[in-house]
Parts: sequence; structure tokens; C-alpha cells
Amino acid sequence: MKQPKEYSRKYRAENPGKASEYSRKWRAKNPEKIKESTRKWRAENREKIKEYSRKYRAENIEKIKEYYRKYRAENPEKIKAGLRKWRAENPERIKAVLRKWRAENPEKAGESARKWRIENPEKAKAAIKKWAKENPERIKESYRKWNVANPGKASEYSRKWQAKNPEKAKAAIKKWREKNPERITELRLKYRAENPEKVREQNRKDLKTYRKTKRGDPIFKMHQNLRSAMSSALQGRSKSASTMEIIGCTVEGLFKHLESCLSQEPWMTRENYGRGGWDVDHIIAISKWADECPLQFALCWDKSNLQPMEHIENIKKGNR
Repeated sequence: MKQPKEYSRKYRAENPGKASEYSRKWRAKNPEKIKESTRKWRAENREKIKEYSRKYRAENIEKIKEYYRKYRAENPEKIKAGLRKWRAENPERIKAVLRKWRAENPEKAGESARKWRIENPEKAKAAIKKWAKENPERIKESYRKWNVANPGKASEYSRKWQAKNPEKAKAAIKKWREKNPERITELRLKYRAENPEKVREQNRKDLKTYRKTKRGDPIFKMHQNLRSAMSSALQGRSKSASTMEIIGCTVEGLFKHLESCLSQEPWMTRENYGRGGWDVDHIIAISKWADECPLQFALCWDKSNLQPMEHIENIKKGNR
């Protein structure tokens, strides 16, 4: 009796047309069986498939290249979609490949990056902004290294940038001050400790200039007299009951009020009040009140409108 395989081979050899037609019909009716059979065969014959692929590629290099060239020309959208999908599924692999290539080709990588930035300025800005937002610590470390390697250059660059961008510089400084009040206090204390003569001299100049601009103003003189009386009371040199009555509390009560204010800083003590250290500032400036009105004059000097402020900052604030 003939074996099934031998009979099948003989039948196909004698009836090629019928065999092909039967095979086509069977494949059309049984796609899942074919897929399963193919998967099974591939799983059992991986080495055979690899060997066949290697041999075929080695013998048909030009044929394969031509096929891919033709396929890319005819299917650009499919290729783009496939690349997008592959990139989305393999981000770490892409990063590793790029890192390796950049390490092996630093000159090419730099030139390629420069060219891309010139051709895509908006995209480059957006990419840099995004990277900076995601890597603040790396940026800080990079700046630290650069500043150490280039002493003086950073200060020079900063001066030039501030000169060209005064409004941006002001906004940046203001933002930094708001975020770093403790650091500002620390720097001020350090500067005061290291430069006592400079601080005193600057305070004298600022006060002299301020008084000169207000000389001959009777309202200013009245406020100055009241300010002097309050300062004398706070420093323990006199006890002006009428002055403290206007303010609305005793000297001790005023000190306690000032110590509870948000503007009060740790270094502001009773001992360094009025000695180029800190002043009593009007929250709503004196110039904003109607001096001719006794009620507004009293409200201007009421303790609720008073707060402690560093002397230099108080001078800078002026009548705002």
C-alpha cells in the first residue's frame, strides 16, 4: 500500500493544475489553519529560517535593495506610520542608539544639531524650553561647571544681557526675590557684617539726599518731627506721650506690633533699630494721605499703618 505522502507527491506531479486549484481553494477556506501551521513550523525551525534568510540575503543583495527602494517610493505613508509606531514603542532603544552614535561621531553630531537649529528655530526653542523644564538640576550643575571653568565671563554676560533687556531683568530679579526671601536676608546680613562702613556711608548719603529734596516743605517738617519723636521713644531717649497717643499704643505695644508684622526679619532687633539697620515704614506712604485732614493724619501714623523695613529698602521705596 502506498504511503499518503508518496501518493500526494505522485498526484501533484501528474496533475499540477488540479493540485494548485485544490490548494488555492483549501487555503481560501482555512486561513486560520494555515496561520497556525505556519506559526508552529516557524517555532520549530528557527535556525533553518535564519540560515535560509542569511543565505538568501547574501546571494540577492541588489535584488533586496531594489525591492526596498521600490517599496519606499510606492508606500511613503506606510513607512512613516511604521516608523512612528516603532519609535513610540521603542523610546529607550532609540535613545541608546543615538547616545552611542553621538559618542562615536561628536563632530558629525554637533554639525547636524547646529544645522537643524538653524533650519528649525521655533522647534529648537520649544525643545530647549521643554528639556530645561524637565531637567532643572542638570542645568544648574552645567551652569556651576561653566562658571568655575570661565570665571568672569558669567558676570560679563549677565551685565550685557541686563543692559539689553532691562525690563526682563527687573521681572526676573523680582521673581527671584519673591521666591527666595530667606536667601536675601542671608546675603544682606553677610554684606552688612563684611561692609559696615560702606553701609553706614550709604545710609548717610541716602538720608542727606532725601532731606535735601524735601527742605522747606512744612508738611514734611511736621512728619519729620513726629518721626523723630517716635524714634527717640523707641530708642529709649525720651517718652513722648503725645506722639504715642497719635500712634495709638505705648512704646512696648509698638515694638510688639512691629515684631508681629510679616515684613519683620530675624536680624531686626530692638538694639539695631534706627542705626542704619531698619526703620519704621508707612505701609500706605505718607504722600498718599490728605495731610490737611486731622483724621487722615492720625490714620497715617496709627500703628496699623506701620511696619518694620530695612533702611536701604525704605529709602528705595520712597513715597510709593
